[in-house]
Amino acid sequence: MGIDFSEECIKIARERLPQCRFEVMDFRFLDKELGKFDGVFACASLIHIAPDELRTVIKNIKDVLTDDGFVVMIVQDGDGIREDWSLLDVDGEKLKRTVYRYTKEYLLSIAQEIGLELVRTGYLDKSLIEYGWRNYIFKL
Repeated sequence: MGIDFSEECIKIARERLPQCRFEVMDFRFLDKELGKFDGVFACASLIHIAPDELRTVIKNIKDVLTDDGFVVMIVQDGDGIREDWSLLDVDGEKLKRTVYRYTKEYLLSIAQEIGLELVRTGYLDKSLIEYGWRNYIFKL
């Protein structure tokens, strides 16, 4: 099961993996009718969630996990908005999509508050770490 806010991304996913289910959905409003999952992989998605919505989004993810479920969060490390990534030039068109950075401590505080436990820091290629990416694995 895969979800994405982008209809184009879901279209591509369905073409490449027709045996899998994909839905266009904003994970700020996860539909619990999707069921429960052993794991949620949130790769570079939380970077588009504003700090005032982050707690709700992580709680929504927690609510679709099985009792022993895991969530992987791959985020940009730091505080505040990453300005150099928030206004991209794609094919000559300026795309405004704010990129938020979150520290490990901030994510830990939210996760612990809603009942998720940090299992470990996940592996990322050195080049991704140098670029500011971090990988955290939490368990319900």
